[in-house]
Amino acid sequence: MAYAPKNIVLGATNYDPRAKNNLKPQRFKLVETMRVDSTLNQMNPLTTRLDLRDPGRFGTTASQIGKVENVAPESKFAPQNVNKVLRFHSFYIEGVDESSQEHVRLRKNTILHYLQDETFEIIEPRVQNSGIPQGTFLKRCRLTKPDGTPYSARDLHIGMDFPIFGRVFKLYDCDAFTRDHYQQEGVDVGHTIEIPKDEYTMTREQIAVLCGGDHERFYGKKRYALKTYMEASLGNPIRSRLQSEKKRKFLANNRKVLCFHCEYDVRDQLYGDLMSYTLDYFLEDDTIEFKEVHKQNSGRDPFPLLLHRGRLLRDWHKSLDDEQDRGVEEPTSRESYYNEEDLYVGAVLNVFARDMKIVDADPYTRDYYQMAWGITLAPPMYTKIDKPEFRKPDPPPYNGFGSEEDSLGSCNSLCPKPPRKDFKKMAEFDRMLLRFSGRMISTRKEQQQRRFVITYYLTDDTVSIYEPEQRNSGVVNGKFLERGVYKSLEGRRYLLDDFVIGNELSFNSHRFQLFDADEYTKKFLAS
Repeated sequence: MAYAPKNIVLGATNYDPRAKNNLKPQRFKLVETMRVDSTLNQMNPLTTRLDLRDPGRFGTTASQIGKVENVAPESKFAPQNVNKVLRFHSFYIEGVDESSQEHVRLRKNTILHYLQDETFEIIEPRVQNSGIPQGTFLKRCRLTKPDGTPYSARDLHIGMDFPIFGRVFKLYDCDAFTRDHYQQEGVDVGHTIEIPKDEYTMTREQIAVLCGGDHERFYGKKRYALKTYMEASLGNPIRSRLQSEKKRKFLANNRKVLCFHCEYDVRDQLYGDLMSYTLDYFLEDDTIEFKEVHKQNSGRDPFPLLLHRGRLLRDWHKSLDDEQDRGVEEPTSRESYYNEEDLYVGAVLNVFARDMKIVDADPYTRDYYQMAWGITLAPPMYTKIDKPEFRKPDPPPYNGFGSEEDSLGSCNSLCPKPPRKDFKKMAEFDRMLLRFSGRMISTRKEQQQRRFVITYYLTDDTVSIYEPEQRNSGVVNGKFLERGVYKSLEGRRYLLDDFVIGNELSFNSHRFQLFDADEYTKKFLAS
């Protein structure tokens, strides 16, 4: 197609309706991997099929007809050596120039021999921080001997020198499949030989150990099992080995915690006390945590933790002389720490010079020991504390202000409250009175002749005394004693049991003797 010249000012092209398409069209097209001339009038070869759905027709199905495939049809009878590869481990020594630390370097390689076409491939494994472009050392190809004949599987054996493009490779080992193949062929491939030591590589390994660069060992750096597991799940090849005991234990016991109740008794010391703690044992990494149980009005600050979560040493004195940092995955023996078999009801743990006694466990912990260890934990053994008996102070004497019950309320609480009344008793004995006849006990004859009506009120246990009129007595009749609460000479309040015919009562230094009662009172006392 032709276009008008470009407009330099506007930076665009103009459309020309007279322009024609002068491009040469495609003549041949692919039909079932065959090139067909599209300019010729011919029948579509797809319509000449008898059954387009026949899967055995050209090895295709109806949906695959017309698609271009460059793959050769697969044979139904595979050769004997298809997909069989022999693997040999080899090395060669390379000279190092312009270096004061090494003169030669040993480089390891893997030689792959494909039996299908007698080709070879050499791969050099990657070494961290080597500075050498490693990977595929030699692409797959055939290798020839000095006489011009190609190498085959029968020419290879352990211990031979394999010259390849100016380098001499020493075969020192092979994999199990290669040994089985040669054994079936009746050929002795040889035994594994030792490779020489590379001084520079050994020096680098020692430096990595001192610097903590070896990922398979622990040199003072704290590593967590959860971090290792997450790195492996994200595809980190160095952390992907989860077959170790710690990682299997973490995955099996994640979020499983044993709970024990402990006591720390220091009452024999000055200002000592019996304190309670909670021991949490985490099964996923054998760590222990101590939490203090805060009690109300104990006088202690509610500090949450006594011991942070971590491994608990049996003999913590040895850790004072240890200059190495300790973490979760240190190479210390398991017997140096407290473990789950050391925890039971009645055990005493030495927690940094504190003797913690386990006195109880929660139901989950008891079920775990029954299922995992076949052990039934002992019943709780809490220490009984004898509460001190504090002598209750006697109330102060009545000062005469208000009623005695009202004044006593100011001694029981800071904010005085009015005395409570027994409303049930008031409702049950409302308007019920007991009347007794009494005479005054005195040495004077005129006092002995006086008679009184003593009334007892059942609603509130109050007493009133009334003196009736007597002729020629010389005493004015009327109220002798106001209704109120009165006490005996012993300081005890008069109650219903004190009002019995024949008893002597004392009111304000006056002694009275009850000698009679009305009919209602007699029936009430008799009932």
